[in-house]
Amino acid sequence: MKRGFAIFLGLTILLMAQVMLLPRWMPQGFTPDLLMLTVILVGFWKPKGQSFWLGLFFGLFQGWLHGMGWWAFALSRAFAGIFAGWIRTQWLWPSPIAAGFCAAITTIVMETLLALLLALSERSLTPFALLFTVGSFEAIFNAVAGFAISWLIRPKEVLAWG
Repeated sequence: MKRGFAIFLGLTILLMAQVMLLPRWMPQGFTPDLLMLTVILVGFWKPKGQSFWLGLFFGLFQGWLHGMGWWAFALSRAFAGIFAGWIRTQWLWPSPIAAGFCAAITTIVMETLLALLLALSERSLTPFALLFTVGSFEAIFNAVAGFAISWLIRPKEVLAWG
């Protein structure tokens, strides 16, 4: 019961920061996606597929917030959790440095998938313009934030190479 309440409280704070605080603090048009970062880090640190459902739920919620393409957001976020777990089990070691790298690569792949799905549904190339302008910012932010959050959670593993 305590764990469920703590998760609910953390996700509520995360959502409030995503919707209310970050748009005021960041440059115009560049708001980092904390829900996406959460899915990626859960996929990295718990690579058994638990992040699929979290990504699907967050994707449906983000699609609802955007007002369109809810299925594209749901598919891309669910795929992000699976992809981050796959990268972790195939190529990376469990460390904050690897978590930051995984967050950057997964962000690029996931935003490309989202742009492709939205371009197919809208029959327009506008989502790719957003990918090329905002995608690199999100990848850099997710790499730095993924490293910092993972280091705060697991500080002794920063220098554990191998």
